[in-house]
Amino acid sequence: MRSFALAAVLVGISATAFAADAPKVVGTWVPVSFTSAHDGTGGVFQDADKPSFVNDPGAGWTLTIDAQDGPAFSGSDKGPKGTTGNFVGVFRMDGQRFVMSTDTGDASGEVMGDQLEICWADNIPNLIGVGCTVYKRQ
Repeated sequence: MRSFALAAVLVGISATAFAADAPKVVGTWVPVSFTSAHDGTGGVFQDADKPSFVNDPGAGWTLTIDAQDGPAFSGSDKGPKGTTGNFVGVFRMDGQRFVMSTDTGDASGEVMGDQLEICWADNIPNLIGVGCTVYKRQ
């Protein structure tokens, strides 16, 4: 009987430890660091003979998260050339890491204090691309 009671307590503690509340992320987030690699043409990229690499926060997209319900959130993004898109996301059980779906691919990220880090992958006709951006709330 003691073993059963101890097991029940440990399960309760474990469930509580992994069910962290998601942080509030509603607001506008601006890039402070941006790195990407792409090959091909499409979206906002020009055609190139070889893969292209970018390391410039000015090339990052601004995120506006306008709705959040617990761990789920949604919003829109705007690129430096004015291109816009939409996304939806949900936090994982740890309350820090999240996954997102965009108009062109998917992304994963993590809240780190007052910053977000988001890494994405795009796979659209004639273009493959990956990148990571660190954001701060505006």
